[in-house]
This record gives sequence, structure tokens and C-alpha cells, in this order.
Amino acid sequence: MIKDLDLKIANGEFVVLVGPSGCGKTTLLRMIAGLEPTTAGQIFVGDRDVTSLSPKNRDIAMVFQSYALYPHMTAAENMGFSLKLAKVPTAKISEQVARAAKVLHIDHLLARKPKELSGGQRQRVAMGRAMVRQPAVYLFDEPLSNLDAQLRTSMRAEIKRMHLEEKQTVIYVTHDQIEAMTLADRIVAMKGGKIEQIGTPDALYNRPESVFVAKFIGSPAMNILPATLTSGGLQIENGPRLPLPESFAHLGGDEGRRLLLGIRPEAFRLEASEATSPALSVAANLIEPCGAEVYVIGTLAGQEVTLRLAPGTQPTRGETRDFYADLSAFHLFDAETELSLRAKEA
Repeated sequence: MIKDLDLKIANGEFVVLVGPSGCGKTTLLRMIAGLEPTTAGQIFVGDRDVTSLSPKNRDIAMVFQSYALYPHMTAAENMGFSLKLAKVPTAKISEQVARAAKVLHIDHLLARKPKELSGGQRQRVAMGRAMVRQPAVYLFDEPLSNLDAQLRTSMRAEIKRMHLEEKQTVIYVTHDQIEAMTLADRIVAMKGGKIEQIGTPDALYNRPESVFVAKFIGSPAMNILPATLTSGGLQIENGPRLPLPESFAHLGGDEGRRLLLGIRPEAFRLEASEATSPALSVAANLIEPCGAEVYVIGTLAGQEVTLRLAPGTQPTRGETRDFYADLSAFHLFDAETELSLRAKEA
């Protein structure tokens, strides 16, 4: 269920709806498309109120999770089918199909049927079917979820390039925060049918407004440690006392307040400096080599944490070692509301 949602998307903007399963992102997309009823409020495409219009009259094209291609038709026939139903002249259909195929690099595949295409090629055909209509808005419902990791990466780049060249308005649904970060002009993080935060990928990553956004955006997720505000700074529960970062200096004088301290995995350092915290003792429980980086899953003050380190710098499994964290990278949230305590920017 979608609750009290207010969202405005600029012409030519690429907006990604992101969140866990059941958060309402696909329901919202289907409401925009006209595939789900709207019981309250209005939906506008440009200056047109399309709330009561049928899907075909909304000037919207949708790319589904399943390719939904007709198996007996060629790629070209699949791409041009909606135009054929609209009785567009054959020459115009061929022109539109050829243009979309060139943008998607599938002009050499137009004579093939879906069974002769790879998963990535089928998804391009599905995208081309939407493109030939030249709608006001493109809707993408988790279009890459059926592809393997390598194809997902290449198709992500293809979608981004297509948007930069075509300047379409795109609303894209995914549960994959990597897709959201790499594709979006703005991300809409959703939880329980409501918008949790709207902003650029940089804003959601570096200035999350809640613990939910802090943990959902970023991989591995942000580490969250219970702490208490003291006269001297922060007291991690069952752990060391840390100075209060300058960005949270406005909290001074609120001693005893229960907080949640957020530290991203990449904020940990091997050596201390004026910009880092006092020593944080981490017991390494699991080492995950990932090529260009190593993830260390360990225990800090009784809480599980993840560190992202350069290869060759990690402790051995079972070893306890002191690390240091960038104070400027700290995030503080209220323990009860789980909302950020960062001062609002002027």
C-alpha cells in the first residue's frame, strides 16, 4: 500500500525507486502505468492528469522484469508490434525500429527470433519495444534481475548510455542499491509504502537521514553501534570513549542521550592520525578476499562489524587488532527514532 506519497520528477530525469521487497516500489510504478488503481490523489504526466486514463492513453512505455516477447515474431516484429496495432505506416515503423536498434546495438539481430537471442539481447529488444513508441515516460520494473552478474553490469552501462544520449524521463525500480547508485540522477528510498529519503546518490550515501537508508545504501552495509552521548564525547556500549565529531558539535550538552553510531566499512584505518578516532579493537572472525579489496567481518565491543581493507593489510582469522576510524565519516542517529542527528544544512 502506498501512503501519502508526494513525488515530482523533472523532464529528462532518471529516478530510481529502491527498497526491500514489499516496500511499495513496484506498486507505485504500476500505479503510474495505470496497471494498479489509484484510490486517492492524482498522477500527472507533464500537464496532463492521467489518473483516470487507461494505460494506453498515458503516453508511458514499460519494460518488465520478464522480457514478454512473442516467440513467433522476430526482434524487429516484436519491437514494432505496438506501432502496428496503432496503425502507424509500415515505413515509419521500420524507421523507428531501425533507430532504436542502432541505439541499443542490436541492428544486426533484427531478423532473429527470441529463442536465438541471449538474455541480454532479449532485454535490449524489450527496451527497444518501449523506445519505438517515443513516450513521455519510460518505466523499468527490475529489468536486469534475470541476468547474470556480467550481463547486469554491461546492461547497466547500456541503459545509462541510452539515457544520456536520448534524454528520456525514466522511472526505474530495483532492489539492487548498486544499480540505484550507478544509474540514478536521484534515488527515492522507500520503506513500508512511504518515501524514506529522496536525493542524489551522493546525498543518500554520505548524508543518510535514517538508519534504514544508511544500511540499505552502500555495500557492505554501514556498521551501527549503540552509544551514549557524554560530556567528553561518545561512549560506545561496552567499548571505548570517542570524541564527538565536529559535524555533531551541536549535540554537546545533551549528556546521557542514547545514540546509534554509524561507521562505513571503508572508514576504518590501520594507523592513527589527528583525524581518526582512538583505537577500536576488532576481533577478526571471517576474511572475505574480493580481489581489489578484502572484507573483514569481526566483533567490536560485542557487535558484528565489517571492515573494507586493501589486500595484504587484513588481520588473520581469530586475530584481534586495533583499527582507527575517520571521525569525519561518523554518522549519529537517535536510538529511538533512528533518524539522523546531523545538523540541517542551511
